[in-house]
Amino acid sequence: MSPIQNFEQHSRHLVEPDLPIQTRLQMAMEVKDSLEIAHTAEYLNFLKCYFRAFSVILLQVTKPQFTDNPEHKLRNIVLEILNRLPHSEVLRPFVQDLLKVAMQVLTTDNEENGFICIRIIFDLLRNFRPTLENEVQPFLDFVCKIYQNFRLTVGHFFDNAAVGIEVDMKPMDTSSFSDQGITSSGYVGNGQLNPSTRSFKIVTESPLVVMFLFQLYSRLVQTNIPHLLPLMVAAISVQGPENVPTHLKTQFIELKGAQVKTVSFLTYLLKSFADYIRPHEESICKSIVNLLVTCSDSVSIRKELLVALKHVLGTDFKRGLFPLIDTLLEERVLVGTGRACFETLRPLAYSLLAEIVHHVRGDLSLSQLSRIIYLFSSNMHDASLSLGIHTTCARLMLNLVEPIFEKGVDQPSMDEARVLLGRILDAFVGKFSTFKRTIPQLLEEGEEGRDRATLRSKLELPVQVFL
Repeated sequence: MSPIQNFEQHSRHLVEPDLPIQTRLQMAMEVKDSLEIAHTAEYLNFLKCYFRAFSVILLQVTKPQFTDNPEHKLRNIVLEILNRLPHSEVLRPFVQDLLKVAMQVLTTDNEENGFICIRIIFDLLRNFRPTLENEVQPFLDFVCKIYQNFRLTVGHFFDNAAVGIEVDMKPMDTSSFSDQGITSSGYVGNGQLNPSTRSFKIVTESPLVVMFLFQLYSRLVQTNIPHLLPLMVAAISVQGPENVPTHLKTQFIELKGAQVKTVSFLTYLLKSFADYIRPHEESICKSIVNLLVTCSDSVSIRKELLVALKHVLGTDFKRGLFPLIDTLLEERVLVGTGRACFETLRPLAYSLLAEIVHHVRGDLSLSQLSRIIYLFSSNMHDASLSLGIHTTCARLMLNLVEPIFEKGVDQPSMDEARVLLGRILDAFVGKFSTFKRTIPQLLEEGEEGRDRATLRSKLELPVQVFL
């Protein structure tokens, strides 16, 4: 396609009122294909000619669309062009207007275009932050709106079936969705686009931007956290349907992804804003465990949940996890059932579980201790796990000896405690038997060229623990 020769003439023609939509779409594609001009000395001239034209297209010539049609494609191409503009000083005079245009589209358009707008807003706030503090609050208001609307969004996709809410929320006024042509039937098939105000994808992207803004403008925390935090806590407590129809699997995964991103944001607040989080300690911990139970076997989602769990364990809020120990002792809850999750997440998962057990070991029943010994002794003999995990398992079981001994308050409990102590001893004896075979093999490998100092450091720690 030949490059555009006259920006001014082309941009005027682009916004002519009677221009057919297909012609306008073709002309926008020509601009997109010529966008490398923005990296030349002609960038300012390009902006002067086209920025107003793009604003007119998004705010006047076209309207938000909720079906995949040429008008939606035109708006999408224009937003892609705006998103790809270099953030140099040349753009600075246009930043305020660009941010307002992006916010307008974000709050009224579909999720596909809204997703692009979030990227535009984030990049602008990051690169031109000294001058945009007054423009931040509208975005935070939008985030509050989508979280306030979260319960309705879940019902919108899953027909209000089996949706469990722990915290009551005031319903949103949804009349605007009727104005946009969206009915209560929700997602109805190919070609349909969800509004950005009712989108799990938009919710997923929002916490990262909010986290960045709170780091940048600390004064915004005091005015926004008291309102936003309860909405987020309520959102992560939504259970979702127990039985997900096949055609809604994608939406269910998006729901859980949005909740996990929200959990990550809440755990980010734990240390810096503990006073705000403390009233929600129990609810947040319960929601994290419920998400481990219900989320899909996605390595990235489950890993993010485990990292959030690790952050909780680093604070006093870990107390909220202690009553949930029985659920966490189930392997399918901790690492999921998928092969990729099982192979990738076990080291992190069992390290975290060992830390939780260590904190509550004095309050565990003999039946719980029995399950823990079985689980960690099995892992200690699992060759697919590293020596570091074997060491963690061994240390944990050594720390359980005293609590088990103290449980023997009568003859039946003494007999049961004696069996558990015997199982721990048997696990250690079995491990020494394994060492008898593996240490010569490792030494032989060392003689073939491996650094002996490195090899010795790998062997000494686990051997010391077992001795």
